[in-house]
Amino acid sequence: MLYNYLLESTFTQSVSELNYFFALGTIKELVPDFQRPTKKLDPTYSGEYDFWLDWKDKKNKPHGIRIEVKTSRVVDFEKPDEPLYIKALSSDSDRPFDMNFQQIKTKCADVFLWIAVWRDKIKYWVLTSDEVQNNKYFSRGQHRGNVGEGQLHLNRKNISAFNQYEVKSTRIKESVIEAYKRQKKIK
Repeated sequence: MLYNYLLESTFTQSVSELNYFFALGTIKELVPDFQRPTKKLDPTYSGEYDFWLDWKDKKNKPHGIRIEVKTSRVVDFEKPDEPLYIKALSSDSDRPFDMNFQQIKTKCADVFLWIAVWRDKIKYWVLTSDEVQNNKYFSRGQHRGNVGEGQLHLNRKNISAFNQYEVKSTRIKESVIEAYKRQKKIK
């Protein structure tokens, strides 16, 4: 399947629009149990994460999993000034690429779901907030003076370091629960 419509400027102008219009809708279709958070589900909620998942452990104890979704297009690193539809890469390209997952607030979510869009493929990764926070590629200061927010670039040199977190679209829910259990040290 070709995802060119996600790469044309008429579809979305920014990563935040890609996240809002495409990713959140797609994830909701893939995992209907994911709920949009509200104060009723989480009294402390103030817009800092994208989904909530109710889950019960083996002892039937309820847990609310806070999930943040981040999306990036895979673009040719050496063509920064080209339009998206020109610099977007296919998954078999050997060109240097850059994906920038931005505005990562590791204290605001339990689990992160990252989505990468190539011309012909979409990949998903599920990580705990600790796995992001402690990753050597995570930059803790996205902007000068910024506190509590960072970013992470995936590229040809480091993408294999994230292979263990890659999941199939059919296993997103199970992977989020597994990540949450790792985060909270639940057996």
